[in-house]
Amino acid sequence: MDIGDIPLSKEIIERFRSEGVKFLYPPQKEALESVFAGKSTVVSVPTASGKTLIAYMAILRAFQLGLKSVYVVPLRALAMEKYEELKKFEDLGLRVALAIGDFDTPSGYLKNYNVIVATSEKMDSILRHTPDYAYELGVTVIDEIHMLGEESRGPTLEMVISKIRSLNEEVQIIGLSATIKNSVELASWLNAEHIYSEFRPVPLRTGVYYDDTLLYDDKETERIMHDTIGIGNLISDRLANGGQILVFVNRRKAAESLATKLQIRVGRTLTGEELHSLNELAKKILTEEYSIYSEKIAKLLVHGVAFHHAGLTNSQRKIVEDAFKNRLVKVIIATPTLAAGINLPSRTVIVRDLARFNGEKMVYLPVMEIKQMLGRAGRPKYDRFGEGILYAKSENKAERFMEDYIQGEVEDIHSQLSNERALRVHLLALIASDLANTRNDIVGFFKNTYYGHSLPMDALEKKIDYVIDFLVENGFIEELNFIRATSLGHRVAEVYIDPESALLFEKCYSHEYDEFCVLHTLSASPDMRIVYARRSEMDRLFTVLGEHEVSIDEFDVSQERFFGALKTTLIIQDWINENTQNDIVTRYDIGPGDLHAVVEMADWLLYAFGEIGKVLHYQNYRKVEVLRSRVKYGVLDELLPIIGLRGVGRVRARRLYDYGYTGPDKLKTATVKQLTRIPGIGERLAREIIKQV
Repeated sequence: MDIGDIPLSKEIIERFRSEGVKFLYPPQKEALESVFAGKSTVVSVPTASGKTLIAYMAILRAFQLGLKSVYVVPLRALAMEKYEELKKFEDLGLRVALAIGDFDTPSGYLKNYNVIVATSEKMDSILRHTPDYAYELGVTVIDEIHMLGEESRGPTLEMVISKIRSLNEEVQIIGLSATIKNSVELASWLNAEHIYSEFRPVPLRTGVYYDDTLLYDDKETERIMHDTIGIGNLISDRLANGGQILVFVNRRKAAESLATKLQIRVGRTLTGEELHSLNELAKKILTEEYSIYSEKIAKLLVHGVAFHHAGLTNSQRKIVEDAFKNRLVKVIIATPTLAAGINLPSRTVIVRDLARFNGEKMVYLPVMEIKQMLGRAGRPKYDRFGEGILYAKSENKAERFMEDYIQGEVEDIHSQLSNERALRVHLLALIASDLANTRNDIVGFFKNTYYGHSLPMDALEKKIDYVIDFLVENGFIEELNFIRATSLGHRVAEVYIDPESALLFEKCYSHEYDEFCVLHTLSASPDMRIVYARRSEMDRLFTVLGEHEVSIDEFDVSQERFFGALKTTLIIQDWINENTQNDIVTRYDIGPGDLHAVVEMADWLLYAFGEIGKVLHYQNYRKVEVLRSRVKYGVLDELLPIIGLRGVGRVRARRLYDYGYTGPDKLKTATVKQLTRIPGIGERLAREIIKQV
C-alpha cells in the first residue's frame, strides 16, 4: 500500500516520504485501516515490523481531528527516543511534551500540548494529580503492552490503562507488542481490533551454536571452529561479512570481560577513519568526572567494541548506543536491560547466556525475553536478513534450546495486580483521586482491569478488603458512609510512595534528627532500590551499626534489606561528603549508573520524607530540605550557596570555594581573568558564572 493512500494531510505524508517511508507493510496496512476507522487496536507483530509508524499515524490522525494523545512507554530512554522522533512534526503545528521523572509537580500545563510522551509511572502520577486530563484524550498509545505481565512495572501500567478507560469511554487505545501468545485476550479486554502477524521486513534466520556446529531452524548446518572464548570465531566470521553484532550475557562482569577479550579481533576490522572517530569518542567519555568505568569504556571504544549495562551513566550509554547506530562500534556486549530498551538493531544477535540468577538460584529466561533479544537482528535498509543465534555448551542443551526457544511458543502474559504491595499503592491512589469511594466501587473498578477480565475475582476481593483494612488502621483512609483519604493518605499518594514507606518514616520522626538515621530509613523503605550487601562486607556493616542509632530494625524489614540499606546509606554519605565518583564506585564495587540511580531515588525520597513530615508536624523538615540539596548535588553544606549555578558541578564548586569564592557575594566582585585561573574553569564558563550572579 502506498503511503499516499493514508488520509493524512499532504504535509504529513511528505514528511514520512522524506524519512524514506513510501510503502506500508501488510500488518501496518491492516492496523491503520482499524485505526482510521476510530477503533482501539492491539498490534502483535515481531520486533522491527513497523509498529511505531502505526502509533505516530494514530497520533497525527488525532491531531488533525483536534484531539490530544499520550504515548506511554516503559523506560525513560525509550520516552526520550519517541519524544525526539515526534518533535520532527512540530513545524507542522504538533506540540510535543516529554513527561518523565518528578512525580509531584502540577500537570495542568500538559493540556497545552497535543501529545505527551510519558513513562507509565509518570502517567500514573499525572492521573493522580489531574484525573480530568483523561477526558481530553483522543488516543492513548501503549508501547510494549506486554509489560502488563512484568512484576514490577505491570501493575502501574494496568492501572494507567484502566483509569483512562474508566474516565474516558471514548478513548482510542493503541496497544503495541512483539508477538505474545494471548494477544487475543488482551484485545478482548480493551474491546479492540486484534492485528496479528509474523511478517518481518527483514527475514530472521535463527539457530543454535555448539561445539563447532551452527544448527539453523531449517536443519541446515554451518561449521565454525570453536575457540577458547566460545563464540569468538563466530563473531569474527560475522564481522568479516560487514555486519554488526549484539551479544547478550547475564552479568555485568561477564559483559566487561567478553568485550575485553574481543577487542583485538574487532579492532582489526576498523578503517583509519573509523579509528579516528572512535578515538574522539573515547576522549569525550574521559572528559566526564573520572571513574574506572569511563576508562574501561574508552579503552574498548577505540577497538570498536563496548559493553552496555545498568552500571553505566546515561551519557556513557548514549555515547555507546549512538556509536553503534552510526556503525562505528561493531560489537556490543550487553546485559538483558538493552533488550527492553531503545531501538538498536544489528545484523547478528547472539544470546550467550540463557539463564540468570534470580536471587536464590540460576533460572532459564522466559521464551518471550529470548525472542525479544533475537528479534533485534536485521537492520531495515541495511540487511537482507537478520541472524539470531543461541549459544549452547553441549549438544543436549542445543537440542533443548532449539525445541524450547527457537521452535517454542512465547508465554501468556498475566496480570500482576494481585501483588499486595501494588494493591496497597494503587488502592490508596484510587481513593485519594476520588475515583472510588465505597468497597463496591473499588471492586467494580478492578473488575474492569485486565486482572478482572482474565482471572476470577474472589481471591482479589479478599486482598482488597485486607488492604482497605490496613489503610484504615494506619490512618491513610477513613471509612464511614464513604471511604475517603485522610490528609496523610492524600500526601502519600501525591508524592508517589508506598504507604509502608510512610510508616517507616513515622518511626524516624519520633527520634532526634540524625542524618544517618534519616538516610537509613529511606534506604530501608520498599521504594528504594538498594545496593545489596555482600557477605564479605558484613563485618564492616556490623561495626557501622554499632556506631549509629537507627529507627528501623531487622523486624521492620527483611535482614537482606536491612543490611543492604546500611550499605546504601554509606554510599550516600560518601557522596554528600564529596568523595569522588571513582572512589565510591571502587569502594563499593558498583557502577557510576548505580550511584546515580541511588542518588536520584534518595533525592526523591527525601522530598517525600519532608512533605509527609509536614503533614505529621515533624519539626526538622527544614534540616531534611538541606540534606536533600546535599544529596542532589553531592556536596557538603558549605557549597550550597554556589552549587546551583549552571555549569558548576560538585568538582568546580569545591575549587571555587577553595579559591575563596564562597558565595554569590564573593563571585560578584570576580573578573573573568581571576576565575580562569581556577583549574577546570575556562573563559566561557567564567563569563556565564559572572552573568548568573
